Amino acid sequence: MKKTQNPKLKTQNFSIPCFILVGGKSSRFGEDKAGYFYKVQYQKCKKIFKNVYFAAKYKKFKNYPFFIEKSKTYAPVFALEEIIKKYKKIFVLSVDTPFVKPKTLKKLTKQKGVAKNNPLIGYYDYTMLKEIKKRTKSNLKIFTINKKTVQITKKELININRKEDLKSNFPYFIRQFRKRNIH
Repeated sequence: MKKTQNPKLKTQNFSIPCFILVGGKSSRFGEDKAGYFYKVQYQKCKKIFKNVYFAAKYKKFKNYPFFIEKSKTYAPVFALEEIIKKYKKIFVLSVDTPFVKPKTLKKLTKQKGVAKNNPLIGYYDYTMLKEIKKRTKSNLKIFTINKKTVQITKKELININRKEDLKSNFPYFIRQFRKRNIH
């Protein structure tokens, strides 16, 4: 007798590539915060997307695929422009939003939308390139580039900008702090 697979266990691999943005300066954090979250985010995304890359100005982690952005300016809009020119359709996720759930990533991908209150999480494609180019010359903001927004819970969208954010929101990461002697 043939066993049928539980549909909840079935993983969906979207063919569009996922890019985890790790190129920020982390100035409010005091050190490169990507080191705390990159493994969690990568493992989460690999269960959903066939191809997952980190995007930054230089390769930060050994043994992980990277997209090296050429712009000298620290703003996600420049990375979006470069990546979309090459890949046409993409999903992006910021490294410092570790509570975004896999089901949310799938929902945003299926709906071709971005998180309403954090557009660094979501779908972008070549049809948005004209607007992206316009932003690189003006305000550098990515809000409203993808007009399809999806409401996501506040807890999932918590962005870790300061060490206090980390300590107050994530017990797991507090243990990581202790290992690195951060107080």
